[in-house]
Amino acid sequence: MIYMSIDYLSAINSKGSGLNVTQIVDSLVNAETTPDREAIQKKIDSKNLEISTMAEVALELSSLKTSVSSFANNTKLSTSSGSTTATLSIQDPSIAKAFNSDVRVTQLATSQTLEFPGFSSLSSTTGTGAITIDFGAWITNGTASDTDSLFSGSNISANTSLGTPISHSVLGGTISILTDGGGDQSSTVFTVVGTDMAGNAITENITGGASGVSVSGTSVFKTVTSITPGSTVGSGKVDIGHTASTFGINSAKSSSSLTVSSGNNNTLSSLATSLNSITGVSANAINKGDGTYSLVVRSEQGYANALRLTASEARGDAGLASISNVSDNATHQTSAALNSRLLVDGVTIERESNTITNLFDGYSLDVTAVTASSFRLSSSLDKVSALDTMKSFLDVLNSTRTKLNDWTKIGSATEEAGPLARNIGINNLKKGITSLVTGPVVGFGSDSLYLSQLGVRTSQSGELSVNETTFNSQIEKNSTIFDSIFNSMFSSDSDYIKAEMSVPGSTNRPKPGSYSFSATDSTTASLNGIAMTAGTNALGEAIFTSSSAGDTKGIKVTQSQTVSSAIIYYGESLVDTLAKYIEGISSSSGILTKSKLNANNQLGEYNTDLTGIDEKVETLTLRYKAQFGAMESAVTSLKSTGEYLTNMMDSWNKEN
Repeated sequence: MIYMSIDYLSAINSKGSGLNVTQIVDSLVNAETTPDREAIQKKIDSKNLEISTMAEVALELSSLKTSVSSFANNTKLSTSSGSTTATLSIQDPSIAKAFNSDVRVTQLATSQTLEFPGFSSLSSTTGTGAITIDFGAWITNGTASDTDSLFSGSNISANTSLGTPISHSVLGGTISILTDGGGDQSSTVFTVVGTDMAGNAITENITGGASGVSVSGTSVFKTVTSITPGSTVGSGKVDIGHTASTFGINSAKSSSSLTVSSGNNNTLSSLATSLNSITGVSANAINKGDGTYSLVVRSEQGYANALRLTASEARGDAGLASISNVSDNATHQTSAALNSRLLVDGVTIERESNTITNLFDGYSLDVTAVTASSFRLSSSLDKVSALDTMKSFLDVLNSTRTKLNDWTKIGSATEEAGPLARNIGINNLKKGITSLVTGPVVGFGSDSLYLSQLGVRTSQSGELSVNETTFNSQIEKNSTIFDSIFNSMFSSDSDYIKAEMSVPGSTNRPKPGSYSFSATDSTTASLNGIAMTAGTNALGEAIFTSSSAGDTKGIKVTQSQTVSSAIIYYGESLVDTLAKYIEGISSSSGILTKSKLNANNQLGEYNTDLTGIDEKVETLTLRYKAQFGAMESAVTSLKSTGEYLTNMMDSWNKEN
């Protein structure tokens, strides 16, 4: 009987199983790890998209802050001038009010100009030593500018506002005319009080043909008597007494000293350069065209900004004394320093400059020429411009709202979710902006104001729009609503109280709202019960300043008359509030920064999980290779045994 060998190992090659162990191991490992890897990678891709989108959010918020800030200090007023030589512009919309005034420019502000001639070239030397520059007013006798009107016409009537001063600025000083008497009295008595900048008192003179007028009293206080109401006395002026070429020091400006040394600045050209570097002084060396050169020195505009140059020569080096106008100002002066002078609704006002910023609150007036007659200055509500501003502002908000909605939208069966749909921080940010836009704005009076009061509406999609009819109607009724959107401002319930920042332009501002002001006198006052620091301004008005900390920080209160109590309001505009909010959420501790940090931390965790998958792959690969290695060894051994048995059977069959 012949036994046939069973070829069950026929598929096994001579060196092992013949299987592709590497491929099998990779397939087993991938089958076990790929689902987890893909899940983690999906999270990583999603988080990377979230982080990149937050970078877009940051850029959009930065753009929004810039845009809303550009709307700050936006005016609802439009100015007009009846003269081409006078330009009225709005400088501070928060305090500017509509007005109409008749104005006549009777004198322009000028600079004092001094000429020191006689130089042969730009390199001519001046001698050495020092030049002292004082600022103040040159006072000369017998000129029209030395007097001020006491009587505006020939028919003198009794002043019904008894004791009210009629003040005039003259020669850097002041004449005040006070009346004593009334319409039911037989005569009116005028008391004239005043001095010029140099301290010179009033003279005995009444000039200009004021008949029937007598003067008595001290040099500072003069009494004009025996003026019967309704009588004709003629026009008259009161003089300020002084001596010729008197210089009055402007105590508000410090003197300057210039050292002139050989080889440094003792030539005409270099001296002009040195003088030009001094604040309040401008200097040039000019060629007169006749073979000579002059040093020309100019002051700033305004009567009290004139110059007095005093030269002190170094011993043994004469020549600098020629740069002096101490004793012969009239010789060197080619034009005098003057204030601008205007008649505003019949009232004479003077200013140092032709740019006048403190005549009408919130406005700047530039004048360029004297006018023969009065002209009208006005500022009125401009509803068209205001509406355009509102529309532009809403467009900016709508653009940002659309982008934020796209980034945070919740997905559906037909629409993919936004990359920030589940980002709590960004969703809170969006809610914060919406809350500010639709919420109350405080500090603009006793009542809170809302954007909706100007006809602003929100659609179902969140888009903002304005009803033009409502806007035009409401802004005309209460234009402060417009300010609450665009202009941070102070206000008060008293006509005699003005509130402002103690440091103009400071960003360290008080908390919006209302504050209770109380004062016992011109030196003691408090704000919300907290004591304020007292002082006075140049007009002698009482001023009080709050501390630099707390809700009332940085508030300065000015009293034109003593007021025992008042309510002061500080309103922060919507655009300023939005800008501050965006700045806050973008700061190192803000929502946006925290959201970025959380997202990056999560991304780090996902990458750590991915590293764990890689480690698992390595572990599984080693294990499976070890198992298949053992199998290969067993197969090889089994095959060797099989071959042995086969050979034995073959040998046995041959024997039988």
